[in-house]
Amino acid sequence: MSECMIRMRNIHKSFHNLNVLKGIDLEVKRGQVVAIIGPSGSGKSTLLRCLNRLETIDKGYIEVEGDLLAEDGKYVEEKKARQICAKMGMVFQQFNLFPHMTVMENLIEAPVHVKGMKLQEIIPVAENLLEKVGLSEKRDSYPSRLSGGQKQRVAIARALAMSPDIMLFDEPTSALDPEMVGDVLGVMRRLAKQGMTMVIVTHEMGFAKEVADRVVFFDNGTILEQGTPEDIFEHPKEERTKSFLNKVLNA
Repeated sequence: MSECMIRMRNIHKSFHNLNVLKGIDLEVKRGQVVAIIGPSGSGKSTLLRCLNRLETIDKGYIEVEGDLLAEDGKYVEEKKARQICAKMGMVFQQFNLFPHMTVMENLIEAPVHVKGMKLQEIIPVAENLLEKVGLSEKRDSYPSRLSGGQKQRVAIARALAMSPDIMLFDEPTSALDPEMVGDVLGVMRRLAKQGMTMVIVTHEMGFAKEVADRVVFFDNGTILEQGTPEDIFEHPKEERTKSFLNKVLNA
């Protein structure tokens, strides 16, 4: 449990003149589920995007599974960076499925074209993943025929098809109808039970309380407070944390 999967030190990120991340330090150990909560615009999603290079940091240090990804704000060379980022699967708010491909084709696309896997290797893996997310019968459907919740479960299966060591979730349920949320959280809950290392930016407080090992409260580009779900939800120290939780839990 002690192996450090993600180490981020003094992460700074600005867009134009707006400081979005102001010296973030974050560590995630193997098998941990870390939930990042906080108001919209506080930098939560930007942190995840910097981790897999969808955004680049201005300053700071990132290490993934002991491999240096960025130092002094500069990322390692492209090939090495791609290898490191391939250890992390990402699931977005918007599902980002390829609309012209079936569900099965969506799952096998990256393993075949990025990893060079053969079809006979990846198809059984993909079938197993579709079964895990409860969508075996949709393997030949196109995304346009799926509900939002089904699309998001396909997106999770697609990320898992690359056999990542770490899964990053950026508000995976916020674009879904309320009745679809449970199925997606169910898949994530099962992943957590299987020991997957996960970092989840979420507004689902009940899920964070139940599934996370650690909850991190972001506000205005800084980590204001972090601890166990009990620490944060039952005994928050900071007034800002208390007022945020009071609003979202009693809305």
